[in-house]
Order: sequence, then structure tokens, then C-alpha cells
Amino acid sequence: MDGDRASGSQSEALGDLVGWAARTGWGAARVGFGLIKQLPGGVEAERGFRAVERVVATGVRQWLDDVESSPAQAADDPVRPAEEAPKPPDLRERMAELLHRSAMTGREEAAEDLYSGILRLLTPDEARILAGLGDGSAYPVLHVAERGVVGGTARFVLRNGSTVGRAVGVSLTEEVPHYLTRLHAFGLVEMGPALPDQDDQYELLQTDSRVREALRSSKAAKPVRRSVRISALGARFWRRCVGPGEVG
Repeated sequence: MDGDRASGSQSEALGDLVGWAARTGWGAARVGFGLIKQLPGGVEAERGFRAVERVVATGVRQWLDDVESSPAQAADDPVRPAEEAPKPPDLRERMAELLHRSAMTGREEAAEDLYSGILRLLTPDEARILAGLGDGSAYPVLHVAERGVVGGTARFVLRNGSTVGRAVGVSLTEEVPHYLTRLHAFGLVEMGPALPDQDDQYELLQTDSRVREALRSSKAAKPVRRSVRISALGARFWRRCVGPGEVG
């Protein structure tokens, strides 16, 4: 009976010592082996401790092997810089085709490619405006500019309001400023000075809803009179698309 109690006390002491060693790390645990051996049953405890150490070491090695052999997680992958990202094959093929065609194409085919590309960009309303300008006619244009401080640059509240939209019958008259801006960017129309003897048309243009809204946006907003007509490129494009002498 006394022997069992003594053995239990010794086991508890061993358990406390092993627990302390585990909490303080494997290196500290090894330091405690000398003390463990001196207690009854210490040799068996050391063997158990060594077995646990081997199991843990084996598990760690296996885990490291798995990590090294497994594919990298997408979340851990470094972000590839934009300049290093491979271009889609279709873009490379298309660029190569264009470069090849540029070396083999004559003037006529190059012009056809240019005009075909422009035509694909036009909306029906924009085509109608171009048709209205195709005979060389010019139409009033109003910009609305907010005067800056002395020596400063004026800020445009609205560009390219024009009577041409209503004159040719576009569907979206409120989008005429946008249409003219696009046609100008394509190089199909050009802006010029105000048209003489067109005061009534400029006054009428100031009643347009977009122009009125722009003029009311600031006390410093003032109308700037200009005009729009077809450009040299626009004339060549129009002739190619509709034929010589044809108008909209």
C-alpha cells in the first residue's frame, strides 16, 4: 500500500517534470533527462520521452516534404508585374498580321483599310451629320466657355453645340455636341471661325437645352461662336463611301 502511494507520488513527480520540460521546449527537456534518470522509473520515462521526440521530428519532416512538393497556393503567389504578363496569343497574331499586311499593302488597299476602320466607328446619327456636311456646307457651332482670371485659360463648359443636328434630322439632337466631338477626333470635320450673316442661327442655337443649361451653370459663362464643316479627310472618306458627286 505504502509502495503504491510512493510509486504514485513518483509518477506524479515524473509527470510534472515532463510537463515542465514540454512547456519550456525540447532543449530544456533534454536538460531534465539527468534528473529524470535519478528517479524511480526514470529510465522508462526517458524512453517514452525519446519516442515522442522521434514521432514529432518525423511528423515535422513529413510536413516539410509535403509543403515543398505541393503546388504553391494562388494566394501566396507574388503578383506578376503588368509588364511581364504574357499577351494573349490572339493579340500577338493580330499584330503580326497587321505588320505583315503593312509590308504588302499598296496605297489603294491601305486607304480602303483606313476608311473601313473609320466606318465601323460611326453611329447612324454621325453618318447623317457627315452626309449633311458632304456637299461642303458649314453650320453654326457654339462653345460655352467660363472666363478665367486675368491671364488665365478659359474653361469650356460645353463644346460643339450646333444647329447641324436638327438640320439633317438626327434622332438624338441632345447628343449633337458629343457627335461633333467624335467626328472631330476622327479627323472627319474641322472647326472654323463664326459664319457671317448667321446671327439668327446663333441666336436660335442659344435656345437649345444643352446650351441653355451650360450658360446657366455660371455667371461667367459666355457663348463662343464657331462653325463646322467637313475636313479634307472627311471629304475623301465621303467620296469613297458614297461615290463621286453624291451627297446625303
